[in-house]
Amino acid sequence: MAVLNPPRSLPGLGRAIVNFLIDSRRAWTEEQLVEAFKPPGLNEAATAGEGVTHTLYVLRAIELLTLDAGTVTVAGAAARSGSALTPAGFRRALQEHVFDLARDGDPWQVGPGDVYTSGARDLTRALSWFLAQDALGRPLSWTGNIQQLQLAQFPDPDNETWALTNDTRWGAFARWARALGMASPPLVLQAPLAQSKSALVPLPVVAIEDALEDTPAGRMPIGEFLDTLAARIPVLHGGLIRASLTQLLPGGDPDPGIRNDCADSSVGQALRVLEERGRLSFTTLPDADGVRLSRFDTTRQTHVALLQGGTK
Repeated sequence: MAVLNPPRSLPGLGRAIVNFLIDSRRAWTEEQLVEAFKPPGLNEAATAGEGVTHTLYVLRAIELLTLDAGTVTVAGAAARSGSALTPAGFRRALQEHVFDLARDGDPWQVGPGDVYTSGARDLTRALSWFLAQDALGRPLSWTGNIQQLQLAQFPDPDNETWALTNDTRWGAFARWARALGMASPPLVLQAPLAQSKSALVPLPVVAIEDALEDTPAGRMPIGEFLDTLAARIPVLHGGLIRASLTQLLPGGDPDPGIRNDCADSSVGQALRVLEERGRLSFTTLPDADGVRLSRFDTTRQTHVALLQGGTK
């Protein structure tokens, strides 16, 4: 199974299906769910039900839904909650099931063939590469720069070994990356209007803020803080999946921040956004190890404080 192969999978529809099953008092098969979400007579085209079937396929791949004796059920914390998921609750359920290293292991240390697409491996491979690109550079799009960047960075010109292999998978990735809070849309000034709908910036502000929900308020050394983020989001710099990717790339980690002895550009920019929102504050203490959040900064930050509240 895979996340990026079904071209018509839709995260918003996924939340609707999960909430429908949580609220339902009866068992449902996949065929019955397709009929419920695409009733007969609504659209008789042969492909009309693909949005439902592809979305069910993805949710089963990441084990947010399970299929047992023909019955589809909700799994994990989403099932235990017993109540409909808010958009934020669904996003966190996706994160829990996508970043399941116990299930998928290291997605970059597998053999060729179907194992590339087991569980969420294809998605986490793509996320780790995407977030290793320059968050301060041009937005990423399939027609704009993704193919050229991968050709330059990966050792094998055969794109089957790349993180993103075609525009169909990029389209699915763009939807699920935003649903996970791992990507942001570009500013209008960053990209031509013709590309603005398909381009993304590797800026995981939402996912990092989600990770902070389980972190007690208070101050800690910035190195400890960054390690905590990487442990919770393993596709970030310092996480297992990102580290495995960069070991495979002949040029090492491609992020300009890392190359300039700074924080990874995606993380550094996300932290600056959260600072502006009042969720974080940074201090520089003498004789303490620090990190520049951007290659354009002159000051190293040594400690970070997590603040309650802040603006959303």
